[in-house]
Amino acid sequence: MNRILLSVIAVAMIGCAPPFGGPDPVFPISARDREGAAWFPQALQETILRCGPFGPGARRELMDEHKPAWYGGHLAAAGEAPLFRSNGRSLRFAWLRTFDAPVVIRLDTGADGAVTMAATELSGHGGYEPGTIARRIERRLSTGEVAALKRVVEQTGVLKQTAATCDTGLDGAQWVVESNGPDGYRFVERQWPESGPVRVFGLHLVGLTGWAYDSVY
Repeated sequence: MNRILLSVIAVAMIGCAPPFGGPDPVFPISARDREGAAWFPQALQETILRCGPFGPGARRELMDEHKPAWYGGHLAAAGEAPLFRSNGRSLRFAWLRTFDAPVVIRLDTGADGAVTMAATELSGHGGYEPGTIARRIERRLSTGEVAALKRVVEQTGVLKQTAATCDTGLDGAQWVVESNGPDGYRFVERQWPESGPVRVFGLHLVGLTGWAYDSVY
């Protein structure tokens, strides 16, 4: 009887709980955020992932105490600024491979609909020191490239994915997507995705640079 009762309680707890993993990717920006110097809004740093019904690993931080300095250090080395403070509409992809060169790609959309890309590869390693700028491209996307980009964003739904999943590991790569514009600030990250919207979107942006990489993880 006790085992049956415990099983019923456990099923009820799981059934009534929200899905495991991350929250909606849209995060509010406070006045304090806009006045501060942080790379990410406070709401993002206060978000907790639900990774199980109970136990030590049931809950973990989306943005732990190490990530702001880690991500921010690489973005700063690439000459970037906090995206949630940007004006207009912007997309950014940070590809932080543990043992390979970090890549940061930002797309800014002007009032006329034109999209400008700024892509930076650093000399360091995504899991360690970022190094300095090794190469950089700044150019305006063609009409065809803009149309293809819009299709990828819409078809993958990358900006509608949960902010994160509960997949973890010691090494690999962080795929970090940010978006800011009239519809708010969005943040989506995955750890070395082998498939799915974030990987498709990230590789599409890498393809726009014309740079080739043997280590894709």
